[in-house]
Amino acid sequence: MAQSNQTVGKYVLSIAFVSSLVFTPVLSGKVFANAGAGASEGDITISESNLSNIQEQEVASSSEGTLIQHGDVGAVVEDIQKELQEQGYYTYTIDGIFGSITGQAVRDYQADHHLQVDGIVGPNTLETMALPEMESSEDNLTITEIDSSENNLTVTESSSGDVSNIKSDIVAVAKSVIGTPYVWGGTTTEGMDSSGFINYVFNQVGIDDISRTHREMWENDGNYVDHPSIGDVVFFEGTYDTEGASHSGVYIGNNQMIHAGDDGVSVADISIDYWQNHYLGAKSFTE
Repeated sequence: MAQSNQTVGKYVLSIAFVSSLVFTPVLSGKVFANAGAGASEGDITISESNLSNIQEQEVASSSEGTLIQHGDVGAVVEDIQKELQEQGYYTYTIDGIFGSITGQAVRDYQADHHLQVDGIVGPNTLETMALPEMESSEDNLTITEIDSSENNLTVTESSSGDVSNIKSDIVAVAKSVIGTPYVWGGTTTEGMDSSGFINYVFNQVGIDDISRTHREMWENDGNYVDHPSIGDVVFFEGTYDTEGASHSGVYIGNNQMIHAGDDGVSVADISIDYWQNHYLGAKSFTE
């Protein structure tokens, strides 16, 4: 999927996102209620949301050195994933996210090399991998406003220059428009509908070939994933009287999404029965 050039600007947001939790949708007994195009069921306040966890997180350290473990993100984790991949232990995407798949690869590596099998990459594991001990670092996300009169917000690559950080950019943009009013057919910060919100977010991170409707996105765009990761799009059907996918939101982890509902762009808890009963699946627009 083509990505346009991204622009360096004046805001700096430090974003590091948590590893995805397994989301097991309840797909039986779907209820095709006429809930409206921008259904807001399950909306929660910012203080109740997972957004406070999607902030800069320092890599834990001990008197023995730096520990890289579940929940850490960034270039350090990517280096570990690449080394594990080269040795045949890691076969997933190099994404810089220390999740359950990376943790299992580390444990397998530790078992084969007679190390303590704890899934934590400390000095001994780093040394065996021939990787240097690493300091915790900041992955800065830079956002710029080009023209406030046009509400044009663009996102640049993180300071590490690694495209894998685009998922944190997606969350940053989605978060930046929370509170935007719901307007049928809208695609700007003046007002947006549910699919217009998805289009806006991905346009700002340079992914500008997203279809306009949920149904077309589900059928034509990105790649299907078994479980959503942070920055993926979760889809729902039957939220109003239309065939196919009828609603979607940006997944931010912990069974939560940012979406454009009846009350505008907000955070919703998708573990409640309403969203579970309408859940269709998830797609990644960055792979």
